[in-house]
Amino acid sequence: MKTLLLSLALLLVTGRTFAQAPPATTTAADETAIRQLVQRMAANWTNHHFADMETYTTPDVSWVNIVGMWWRGRPAVQQAHQQIFDTMFKGVPFTLNDVNVRFVTPDVAVVNAHEHVGAFYPPDGINRGANKAGDTDELMTLVMVKQQGRWLLTAGQNTVIDARAAASNPMQKPAK
Repeated sequence: MKTLLLSLALLLVTGRTFAQAPPATTTAADETAIRQLVQRMAANWTNHHFADMETYTTPDVSWVNIVGMWWRGRPAVQQAHQQIFDTMFKGVPFTLNDVNVRFVTPDVAVVNAHEHVGAFYPPDGINRGANKAGDTDELMTLVMVKQQGRWLLTAGQNTVIDARAAASNPMQKPAK
């Protein structure tokens, strides 16, 4: 019996030695940093300049846009954003609305944000009479990671909200 109890005690001590420490918790400062990052992104949409994208994205960032284009890696994501904002979105207003931050782990967060996109003319920004798009609301999903104490965007995707479909969403809260 003594051998069994000693064995169990050793097993418990050994298990504790190799167990991972509990993860650190997120702070209000983490959420503030993420919200500031989203504001920086919104500023780029507003001023149509993406030169500082390297300061808030991971090198392997990816983005899926509203028509299913999938851009991978910081150079591609930055170049594609700049090109599309220099043509189709030239002069188009973007307005960030509500932002929701949900921490998945202490160093991974999912952000859902609504934005309004003014009218634009795909694919080249020229009004051809029947190619008007936009003047719609969009929902973005952004994945943020904390690396070396800084929050960075590692993945993003935006979806145009179909107002007619959204009106019949059984999970939608009634307007106040």
